[in-house]
Amino acid sequence: MASGVWVFAQTDGFRLDLPQHYPSRAVALPQPTVDTRLVLEAVRALLRGMLKKGYAYKKCGVGLLDLSRPEDLQGDLFQSPTMGSKAVMDTLDAINRKFGRGTVGFAASGWKTNPAWGMKQKKISPCFTTNWGDIPTTLC
Repeated sequence: MASGVWVFAQTDGFRLDLPQHYPSRAVALPQPTVDTRLVLEAVRALLRGMLKKGYAYKKCGVGLLDLSRPEDLQGDLFQSPTMGSKAVMDTLDAINRKFGRGTVGFAASGWKTNPAWGMKQKKISPCFTTNWGDIPTTLC
């Protein structure tokens, strides 16, 4: 569960010929949540007015803050300890497990397999430490 959200963007610090801008904002959520819809609402609110025209942004991202397990949350005497709908998120996860990752999702989260704005990964390094297929083999 996330208790806060952070967004950032940055221009290319190595291109001194271009104007530079490094905005960053964070917000604490009123209550911890696992609901992606609420996280996306917070991200949209943080992004309002953050990015400026005339800057060539190179990198941007979203971070979840104060992560915790649901069983470790301290309850509140007067309200629910969490916000959002765990049932909706569980349903989305079940559909994606049954029919494959990315079958359903939220449009604002870029869940399409190959979005037009996606990363350029033509020269990605092998994953020697995490993928058995990438371990180099030799014949003696």
